[in-house]
Amino acid sequence: MSVDFIQEGLRSDALWIGLLLLLVSASLLIAIFAGFWIQKQKDSVSPYTGTPLRRAETLTFYSKEQILRYLYEHNSYDNKMFKLKNAAFCRDTGRIFSDAITWYDTIKVDWSFIQKRYKGNFVSWGSLTHHQQDEIKRLHGSLKGFQILFSSPNSSPRDIEASFAMAKPGPLYVDVDTKVVLGWKCVPGTDFEVLIIQKPIKLVLPNEVQKST
Repeated sequence: MSVDFIQEGLRSDALWIGLLLLLVSASLLIAIFAGFWIQKQKDSVSPYTGTPLRRAETLTFYSKEQILRYLYEHNSYDNKMFKLKNAAFCRDTGRIFSDAITWYDTIKVDWSFIQKRYKGNFVSWGSLTHHQQDEIKRLHGSLKGFQILFSSPNSSPRDIEASFAMAKPGPLYVDVDTKVVLGWKCVPGTDFEVLIIQKPIKLVLPNEVQKST
């Protein structure tokens, strides 16, 4: 075996060792920065009250049982059951936000929760005209359980006033294009509320949408 061959092999081994050390060092740096970033992440506050949200897994057994039973009774394609261990709730309003726990184990909730729940052009029920509200009622047949008596006149959900934010049940939102409603409903026997989607029982045709807007 020639000396040149041995030297070439040593150089190759050294190169691989250097690359391995570089990779390990880069991985350690990424892990350190990721750790610092995760530590700086704080739990979100309630969009409605600005107070810290709590983990739904800390609820009493009775509350969990009633919430899950209610979700089961309303279980459908648009209203799927969710795991309470991945949810958070607002202690002031009792509203439960599904899929609120991130992969790095913090609570993340903001006003995008409406769009995450169901894509649409949602506005506050109180911002609709009486004619529009009557049209929604006609298309749905019933809005039982939703908040239709005390609603903010501001169309944007995030512009809700404190008095309307604290109403029980919570706000009702309407997609002005599809007439789908999305709103909070009270869980019987508890102080908690869940977000429920309801679609019109009557088909909304494109020309009807244009006439009602």
